[in-house]
Amino acid sequence: MSQYREIQRIKAQIIDTERLLEMVSDHPLMSQGLIEKLKSLRQELELLPREPVEPSIQLLFSGNAVVGSYGIKSTFLSKVLAPFQEMIKTQMALVKFGKVGKRGQVKKGTNTELYLTALPVGSFGVELSQLKQDELFDELDVSRAITNVMELILSTTTNDDTFENSMQETPRRTLTNLKRFLQEISEEDSILKMESGVNGIELSEDSIKEAYQRVSAVVDEEDEIILEGIFRGLLLDSGRFEIQNEEGRRIAGFINDELDEATLIEYDKTFLNQNCIIHLKVYKTKFRTGNEKTDYELLKIRSKNEH
Repeated sequence: MSQYREIQRIKAQIIDTERLLEMVSDHPLMSQGLIEKLKSLRQELELLPREPVEPSIQLLFSGNAVVGSYGIKSTFLSKVLAPFQEMIKTQMALVKFGKVGKRGQVKKGTNTELYLTALPVGSFGVELSQLKQDELFDELDVSRAITNVMELILSTTTNDDTFENSMQETPRRTLTNLKRFLQEISEEDSILKMESGVNGIELSEDSIKEAYQRVSAVVDEEDEIILEGIFRGLLLDSGRFEIQNEEGRRIAGFINDELDEATLIEYDKTFLNQNCIIHLKVYKTKFRTGNEKTDYELLKIRSKNEH
């Protein structure tokens, strides 16, 4: 039983015991026994861990993709699990390193692969778990990545403002995988239940369809610009940079994956706090509310005299 279900089970027992205690409050013997039971249940609940430390998640579905508690379409699972796994990989890169590597890959030696370890029924679904830990904290990092993806999916079903706020720190490739994930569930008229560690979320068929419409309405645009400005520096570990344009506005963003460490160190030595020519890629994400999110990617820096 997952930590989430164990917590819900104890909470349900506490509610039932409190109701019984109200009914027999005038009976000294029965009330004393119920008081002791209530105390024991509350202590048991208090001792359960509150941090999500299970590197696993259960996904439960319904609708056209499921036949009762007997089975689930294999084609549906393959289409749903692929983008879900990619969201976990991308989020793991953010949790562990503070950046997303080329094509969403995390650094070599970090295990983000989830294995199908059970077929839970109720509706019908799958349990995905990390089985191999290559580093000491992989288990905790994967647990956090799973929790973050669950929160992202929940924000998508809440409202436009919550969704847009969650997208401010979400990589663009995650948006693509989120759309694929929700599309498959929506087209099968399915609900979605997710349980991992102490966290549990249940999303209705209507909320899934609304979430898919919200994500589908997002428009991505990209362009390249060349501007003159002052290079304010970069951070190798997080892969971020900052510049100041001619109007004095500060612009920050991520460094292109093709720029190697030696090139970046040379940029820092040569151009730090200097006026130079800066090549950027600009990504604009437009939401259905009309609001926009703009991201910048550093492509190249050159001197003003270089052509």
